[in-house]
Amino acid sequence: MDQSVLMAASDAFGLNCKWLTHIGGNVNDVYNYPAENSNPSRILRLTHKRWRNEDETAAELHFMNYLYANGVSVPKILTSQAGRWVEPATNGYHACMFVKAPGHTPVGEDWNSNMVVNWGRLIGQMHILTQSYTPLENLNRRDWKQESWMDLRQLPQKEKIVCHRATELLTWLNTLPMCSKNYGLVHCDLHARNFFVTDEGALTAFDFDDSCYHWFAYDIAVILYSVISKFNQQERKRESLDDYMSLFLSSFLKGYQEIHHFDDWWLEAMPRFLKYRRLVVYNYLHQRYDWKTADKEKKVKWLSLKAEIEADESILTI
Repeated sequence: MDQSVLMAASDAFGLNCKWLTHIGGNVNDVYNYPAENSNPSRILRLTHKRWRNEDETAAELHFMNYLYANGVSVPKILTSQAGRWVEPATNGYHACMFVKAPGHTPVGEDWNSNMVVNWGRLIGQMHILTQSYTPLENLNRRDWKQESWMDLRQLPQKEKIVCHRATELLTWLNTLPMCSKNYGLVHCDLHARNFFVTDEGALTAFDFDDSCYHWFAYDIAVILYSVISKFNQQERKRESLDDYMSLFLSSFLKGYQEIHHFDDWWLEAMPRFLKYRRLVVYNYLHQRYDWKTADKEKKVKWLSLKAEIEADESILTI
């Protein structure tokens, strides 16, 4: 990141640029700022207008603030020196800041039924609250079809079999009901790297940058796909994927259904939603990376996804 961008963002939020530590980010650049005096640890996020403009970021933060105000465990949004959520920096970037979520990224011992039940409760809270959410006038998040990496029509036309699979799924998606009880503004990326968990199992969700209008069932499919991927990366599997996911779903749905009703058709549609998620990931690879410069690990993933999609392999059979 250009130093001038960091300095502009730091000045806007009253930070000392030298204390910023880069901690990651995919399409955004995310920095940690340590606690000082009476102020907690903070997260400064920088976004380029090529990805999201300032209005889109403001719409994301408005939704987060609505959830926060209604008791959902998401980070508190902090305002700039001028009292704004979003501040322009230089070179096309803009910045926003949050209180750092308590806890840590889940590790081995955190993956228990208590965490999974709380995971279900957390997404259930979001789904019930989004039904009464009213966005700011002229500041709205996109519908999934407006996201190029979610709209599978953006796939390379030369990949005929992949495009055929995509067309089948898009046709199917267009048949699904879109009432407020099953469709709305959702997180759309609440895998285990987008929340922190405390030692007591309490969760705090963050990174709402992918939030868009989609089916609640897809929001859950994103989570299931990430858990399946984590399971498949394990070297020593003590149980089958179906057994593992049966236990996971049992705990997850226990928490979810304490808050929000889980329609039967969502579970019946889940295999197709998982296939759609796989295509979205594949589409993202095409849009984000260049095959010629991609590293070996990414190419292996790329080819594996393509083979699975063309073979129309099931991701979960339970």
